[in-house]
Amino acid sequence: MPDIIKRNRRLIFIALGMVIFLPPLSIIPQTAGEVNMCGAVCPRMFFIIPAKGWSALVNNISSAWFGVGLVSAILAVTVFFGRLWCSHICPVGGTAEIVSRGIPKKLKIDFSFMNAPAFRYGYLFIYMAGAVIGIGSIACKLCNFRVLPFLAGSPFVPAYRTYLLTSMGIAGLLTIGLTGFFAKGGRAYCNLLCPIGALDSIANYLGSKLGFTKRMKTDISRCSGCGRCVDSCMVWALSLDDDWKAKREQASCMSCRECEKVCPEGAIGYERD
Repeated sequence: MPDIIKRNRRLIFIALGMVIFLPPLSIIPQTAGEVNMCGAVCPRMFFIIPAKGWSALVNNISSAWFGVGLVSAILAVTVFFGRLWCSHICPVGGTAEIVSRGIPKKLKIDFSFMNAPAFRYGYLFIYMAGAVIGIGSIACKLCNFRVLPFLAGSPFVPAYRTYLLTSMGIAGLLTIGLTGFFAKGGRAYCNLLCPIGALDSIANYLGSKLGFTKRMKTDISRCSGCGRCVDSCMVWALSLDDDWKAKREQASCMSCRECEKVCPEGAIGYERD
């Protein structure tokens, strides 16, 4: 494999994910009879607790049959191999990351001061219970899986342009702009506000406890404490402990292997437990 392809393999997979999931082609959504990632393809609405009871939940699951299958496959892969969907395929997080790479550093927002796990799971609870407590509209207003396909398809579909000018569309654009395009690493939305990412992080943590799965690992004996891996992490899953050794918060880690690329000691690898 040529070095340039090997170095950029993850970005190539992301680009492929963008092509097959997003307009104008929307190849995967069209297999389910949709033109974007709403309806049957929606991967996030079916696990919201509906205000109308469990029968409505069953109806939501059956209506979003493709999304249910997609999320089930994502979580299954994550248990055994880490968060490969998030880091290598997701067209939403991937697009935000790629756009963010072109934004000057001085304009980017660093969200690493936030306690990502606490915020992520707190938001997941609010998201799932939103319909019951009367704030169910956040499910669509802060949905990058809705606004990004509309943004990608807006040059071709007038209705998408109209939607982006509504209050819901503007809220979505602000969300993906601040926590995606203008976020350091481009993955703040993934780490804080994505309910699929929250479920995926739980699956990642549980999978790491099985003892035979593959995850990103750091050989502490070889770690020099330079901190380059910490700076490279898009989801601030890495930090230096009191002994100046790299410490990984496995639930947040997306197995993107960017830390592995910058480690001068070769102390980081994608390995079996």
